[in-house]
Amino acid sequence: MQKHTSFKSLFISLVLLSVILYFGCEKKVEKTDQPKEEITTDGVTPDTTVDVKDPVIEEKISIPDIKGTWTGIFDGKSTTLNITEQTDSSFSGKITINYKQTLNQDVKGNFSLSTLKMSMVDQLHSKFMGKYIGNLSEDFKKFSGTFTKNLDNSTYSFNLNKK
Repeated sequence: MQKHTSFKSLFISLVLLSVILYFGCEKKVEKTDQPKEEITTDGVTPDTTVDVKDPVIEEKISIPDIKGTWTGIFDGKSTTLNITEQTDSSFSGKITINYKQTLNQDVKGNFSLSTLKMSMVDQLHSKFMGKYIGNLSEDFKKFSGTFTKNLDNSTYSFNLNKK
């Protein structure tokens, strides 16, 4: 029985020693609320200047508002283009061409700020359906170019001014 008791006490001693070593060897991290002091050598303080380059200035591209009424001539006939919606460089509206029988057509289009090109396409299917391709003036107040009819590729010139 004594053999069993000494084995038991040896086992308990080993477990306690293991627990003490395990928790005793744990790395302690000292937490402090105070900032660390800067170390100086021979009364010289370290250079804390930061090399800051000029900030990058992002140039915001301003998209011109082309919404509104444009009037002028299409194939020698008085014409009105009403641009009613615009999202960035895309737009939609209606064009009216005053032939003997007035022609009304919904249009959608877009323009380029860099090239000053503008194009639009008729949306309502008819034998007069086509596409408008032209140039914008630098002040975005004039649009002139050529209309090409889808049916026979015939072309007509136009010149419109924004009111």
